[in-house]
Amino acid sequence: MTFEEELEQKQYSFKDVFLLKTYYSYLKPYRKPFFLAIFIDLFINICFTIEPVILRYLINALTAFNDGTLTFDEALRQALLFVGLDLGLMLFAIFGAYFITMALKKIGQKVIYDIRCQLFDHVINLSTKSLRSMPVGSFVTRVTNDSQNLSLLFSDILPSFLRSILSLVVIVVMIFVYQHFYGFIYLAYIPVVFLISFYFRRKARRYYRAEKKSVSVMNAFLSESFSGIKVTKSYAREDRMQKEFDVRNESIFHAFIKSQNLFAIFYPFMYLLQMSCVLIVMAFGIPSVLAVPQTMTIGDFQMLYSYSTQFFGPIQQVTQQLNTLQQIISSAERIQGVLSLKEEKDVEEDKLDVPSFRGEIEFRHVYFAYVGEDYVLKDVSFTIKPGQTAAFVGATGAGKSTIISLISRTYTPNKGEILIDGIDIKEYSLSCLRRNIGIMLQDVFLFSGTIADNISLGDKSLTLEDVKKGAREVGADTFINRLPQGYQEKVTERGENFSAGQRQLISFARTLVYHPSLVLLDEATANIDTETEKIIQDSLERIRRIGTMVIVAHRLSTIKRADVIFVVDHGVLKESGDHQTLLKKRGIYYNLYRLQNMEQALDRKGDDNED
Repeated sequence: MTFEEELEQKQYSFKDVFLLKTYYSYLKPYRKPFFLAIFIDLFINICFTIEPVILRYLINALTAFNDGTLTFDEALRQALLFVGLDLGLMLFAIFGAYFITMALKKIGQKVIYDIRCQLFDHVINLSTKSLRSMPVGSFVTRVTNDSQNLSLLFSDILPSFLRSILSLVVIVVMIFVYQHFYGFIYLAYIPVVFLISFYFRRKARRYYRAEKKSVSVMNAFLSESFSGIKVTKSYAREDRMQKEFDVRNESIFHAFIKSQNLFAIFYPFMYLLQMSCVLIVMAFGIPSVLAVPQTMTIGDFQMLYSYSTQFFGPIQQVTQQLNTLQQIISSAERIQGVLSLKEEKDVEEDKLDVPSFRGEIEFRHVYFAYVGEDYVLKDVSFTIKPGQTAAFVGATGAGKSTIISLISRTYTPNKGEILIDGIDIKEYSLSCLRRNIGIMLQDVFLFSGTIADNISLGDKSLTLEDVKKGAREVGADTFINRLPQGYQEKVTERGENFSAGQRQLISFARTLVYHPSLVLLDEATANIDTETEKIIQDSLERIRRIGTMVIVAHRLSTIKRADVIFVVDHGVLKESGDHQTLLKKRGIYYNLYRLQNMEQALDRKGDDNED
């Protein structure tokens, strides 16, 4: 079972009441304006609902004038009174509805603003394992689409639900007051409608979940596809990508059609019930109006007819809101699933925070596995002294980069201890580790903005001179000063307007501008040309005085001058020593070094033949 499948299984375990109670807590800061708006909204709804009663009196007054029961002046006075009352209530209701709608929308957006802030803060503090195990698009969907759906709960669903319930109560009460026999007819429809709605609600929830999942999968696919568009075009895989897109697109289409088919049955059925109620009212009402003497006035009949058409409006709205509520609950499940993931935050007051490290690193019988007990590192032990430059070499998949990740506490070991300056790394706060450890990775990520922004990462405490100094230390100023805008040169998405070597130099400057106690380089020179490597080699020599440096390198020329070199093979530490010592052993390091020299010789020979 994948991480995302486990997350979905977990999020479906939340009860509806728990979810609604949880998200109601976000409303607490805005409760007073919210409930005031709800109260006024309900009063406005009453104005609309009692309009048939006002029309009843108006029609009865006009009928009484025709019968000679009222004089012209009396009938006119009553007519003007009821028309004026109806007009005043409607104007109040129309203008009031606008302001209440805007107020509720604003409150809904404030609530969603708070939820998005919490959700984003939670996601960026998740463990690396959680972040890497779940597609980026799935997180994006939850932060944007799902959180936006929740705004409907406070701006639309809850007000509309209360409004509809109040309308039903007013309608039934009015009918019982004026024609109580028909009140029992209306009451008989309520349980039938709600039982049918409950059945459709259960069906709709399953379809909405499938639709949400399909959209999330599509977003993850699009995020990955657009990020890797260069690879797709380089290998002419557009057709294959289009087919994969079609599969996911069809999944969304079919999930949507299933839900719409359900409502295509539901709404006509509800309309059929409404028409049956109208027919019953007409079947009993018309003979009562035509009877001599009349047992029902024309005004009463008009009121009953109006309410028979209005009666199912609130019921349909309630059922529609319940169905929409399923979409919201589906979104709430997905958001709560992410919020339930354990954060990587520390309780800072319980952890050590030191200004800087001396730089001693020690591994004691460390075991680590990404999955289960498939150990990537097995019983690894070594010590790096303060100020030393240590290098780790070995074949791809040997576990070199994992050691870097463990030192920075991106991951934690399954067994054993990792110590910095004699203290278990878990005793330090994360902020302390992040502040004192500088990491340079092979895969450099640059943000949209300027070069200066990417080096400082938006830290206002760093001046432009600090940024320039960091760039000079690694030799990045050589190419930056040649750019038209210099340090204010724009960086496009992921830094695609710069070469791999230039991106790497910017990353180096980004690391050194904070003056870390430990510098970790993970294959940082793998994607750069020989000329840039020479610049970096020179800069590495200059920054060795900063503190302890740990290098993972494929190119052995990068680490020849390291104080100690560790050779890792299939997760086991096999050899250690400096460059000359390891060559004399004629072991794994010797074979790797000789193989690289042979490859370089063949490359030079090939270049000479081309010339």
